[in-house]
Amino acid sequence: MSTPAADLSLPSLATPSGGFWRRHADLLLPAGDRVPGVDLARGLAILGMFAAHVGVTSDDFSTGEGWLSLVHGRSSILFAVIAGVSLALVSGRRAPLSGVPALQARTRILVRAVLLLALAGLLDLLGTPVALILGFYAAYFVLALPFLRWSPPRLAGLALVVAVLGPPVAYWWPEIMLRAELWLPMDGSGALTDFLLTGTYPALVWMAFVLAGLAVGRLDLASRRLQVSLLGGGLVTSFAAYMASALVTGSWLTAVLAGSGPTALIEQQAADASGIYQPEPLPWSAPLPTPEYLWLAGPHTNTTLEVLGSGGFALAVLGLCLLLGSSRAVLRVLAPLAAVGSMALTVYCLQVLAIWAWEDQLMSATGNGELALLVVASLVFATVWRWALGRGPLERFVGWVAGRAASIPAAPAPDPTSRDDGPTAPPTPRGDVQSGA
Repeated sequence: MSTPAADLSLPSLATPSGGFWRRHADLLLPAGDRVPGVDLARGLAILGMFAAHVGVTSDDFSTGEGWLSLVHGRSSILFAVIAGVSLALVSGRRAPLSGVPALQARTRILVRAVLLLALAGLLDLLGTPVALILGFYAAYFVLALPFLRWSPPRLAGLALVVAVLGPPVAYWWPEIMLRAELWLPMDGSGALTDFLLTGTYPALVWMAFVLAGLAVGRLDLASRRLQVSLLGGGLVTSFAAYMASALVTGSWLTAVLAGSGPTALIEQQAADASGIYQPEPLPWSAPLPTPEYLWLAGPHTNTTLEVLGSGGFALAVLGLCLLLGSSRAVLRVLAPLAAVGSMALTVYCLQVLAIWAWEDQLMSATGNGELALLVVASLVFATVWRWALGRGPLERFVGWVAGRAASIPAAPAPDPTSRDDGPTAPPTPRGDVQSGA
């Protein structure tokens, strides 16, 4: 999914040079202020979500299907981290904007959030089995606005606080609300509750990824030291979190990575919670859902160890992509992947449309041939579009609407043929300058 993105820079990479084919080949390379590595990471996240939605995976890491299972949960988390990076890039990069430019950037972000929410609503009408992230993405943009001027250390600290405190709150608070005879709304009135607490991607947990990405985006993304630190530090954090989960729960590390986890803990958690297994809210005397569940680290468990494990994995992937993006030769090879990342919103929506149109074939496949076809089609489409037309269609539309909303018309130039007669001249209405009225 595309973010309000945009990205830092290898400005010389896209300089046209001799010959028709050479000039158009250069169009596939990042131009202007885009960060090549961010496009690569976003492209991986999009293709990973394809695999999570329609891929055939297993818990056996001796097979390709086993390794493919790593996309579950981690692709959407990488997507959320990149959202934070993109927010930093559009709001001043290493030096946060202030004054009117900051107000314009925030307006663009808000308008993009509204448009993403509208797109999510339209895609939801299709009734596909995809757990759409676009609406939550929109909520993350809005929730991140108060923190756009924070320094990287403060952002990283807040991300860690959310990672530690958010999962227990998201885990127990809905049950506490039910036992207190409070209603968990299921209609539009419950959007805030769903986005923050009860949805598939609750912001009380997932804002840790966005804030971490925002902190990284405020740093020098072209720094080799930062790139290596993200790669190494992310891998160490990820391994430590997964190993802690495996040791405490008594499960094999491969089971933690694949997401199966100890089945007994999941079943006990369901038995101790109100909801579909308990139609009526449980009394206060009944035990709350087992705290041992919070030691799991599998995909979509929304625990602290998943945040650290999969979040560290996402930072490592970002670091690797930034390293790869610093090489012109590598970028030429990976241009199709970067093209997907540059128009992630368009490709994501097309993916949902493809699942809607061919759900029986894609969702009931016994192999990954259909997934391979979908991935290749996405790479070809994005490459050809970027080569021929540049920016993706939805990215172009969203950017145009957001840009129009944030534009401030210039004050009309004074008429040199008229003279100022002092206090007798009619004043210019304030609305002409401030609101374009």
